[in-house]
Amino acid sequence: VSVISWQPRAFVIRNFLTEHECTHIADLAQVHMRRSTVVADNGSSVLDDYRTSYGTFINRYQTPVIAAVEDRVALLTRTPVVYQEDMQVLRYGLGQYYHRHTDSLENDSPRMATVLLYLSEPELGGETAFPQAASWAHPAMAQLFGPFSDCVKGNVAFKPRRGDALLFWSVKPDGRTEDPYSEHEGCPVIRGVKWTATVWVHTQPFRPEDFPPQPRSRLSGLCTDRHAECPRWARAGECDNNSNYMKGDANQVGSCRRTCGVCEDCELGDRDCYNRNREKQGYLVYHPEELISGRGAGEAGLDWREGGAAL
Repeated sequence: VSVISWQPRAFVIRNFLTEHECTHIADLAQVHMRRSTVVADNGSSVLDDYRTSYGTFINRYQTPVIAAVEDRVALLTRTPVVYQEDMQVLRYGLGQYYHRHTDSLENDSPRMATVLLYLSEPELGGETAFPQAASWAHPAMAQLFGPFSDCVKGNVAFKPRRGDALLFWSVKPDGRTEDPYSEHEGCPVIRGVKWTATVWVHTQPFRPEDFPPQPRSRLSGLCTDRHAECPRWARAGECDNNSNYMKGDANQVGSCRRTCGVCEDCELGDRDCYNRNREKQGYLVYHPEELISGRGAGEAGLDWREGGAAL
């Protein structure tokens, strides 16, 4: 464990994840990944250009591999797994970013710590930077952990490396007061692609009633109806009147997508058709090779600073 900053309290753990764990997390998440949201003032999740990644959540203890990673995070932070939120997996492509923000939230159980797990390495950019933190724990660390893109502006930052973890505390040692130095941002990916998994740790158990893992559908690319009554409901106008349930929204796969005409029937093994159905609903089209190469599909040699032009 390397201390990189005391304001905020931030630590780097090399090789926190194995190669298998990195791949497993991304593979488990990719089928559910959609455009990321932010938390609005009223506590709801909304789309905003403040954050331009794709993301989804993996339920706690969803698989033995996820459980092993979450147990490791619990040991690192000295808190039980039930204090953790569900793991959030994010994918940032060319030019995608997350503007500066804090994680703590103002409620009865704030997020006291963030553990960022890096599943891939972009070729350039994509750092996690702390714009309020100008002092490294040791002056030599800026050179040790760099070089960085211009987004970092000489402040404390961490450049993604596959399998590494970054732990930082969003509250002061009293466990309640937000640490202003914990403000951070996800710098734009200039070349390549960045995959991360985030675990937020609260001061109290987080939704303990949801702690047992819940099954999730993997049918987002198939054109199906999940209920025999879909044709009757559609004739009654429910495709428009109850669009979220019938066609789907950011939180669910629609139950009557075939009848409502929002997808196309695919021949067995027609992955292009399957991916078109996913794209229509805002889901990510996944290319597993980018985890190893650090490059998005079709993006090799492209530079975001040049508008996506080839180098």
